[in-house]
Amino acid sequence: MSANDFACEAGAQDFTATDYRDGKGKRWVTVKGTCSCQTPGFTLKLKLASPPLVKIPEELHLDLIEDRPHGSVTQVITPTSVEGKFEITDVVERVVIRNRDFSVVIKER
Repeated sequence: MSANDFACEAGAQDFTATDYRDGKGKRWVTVKGTCSCQTPGFTLKLKLASPPLVKIPEELHLDLIEDRPHGSVTQVITPTSVEGKFEITDVVERVVIRNRDFSVVIKER
């Protein structure tokens, strides 16, 4: 396990954020990434982080959550994908993965 207690390494270079509008005109962002986990069997998910003390309208704050495998698993670095879709306002420009301390600029589809 790494010093930060995360078993899966993740950084801005491993993630993309792409926006789109649905049929009702609402703006959404799809966040995709691939993390390097210490073993096979991890499940990763993105969830909304608790609101920051000072809200920044241009940012969507998320946390990357690791669900560890059960039982014994081989210690082999394994690429593990994660994806999430979130409704956003027109002013949001970037996604912040708060518990990993990096951000990704939202690109237009």
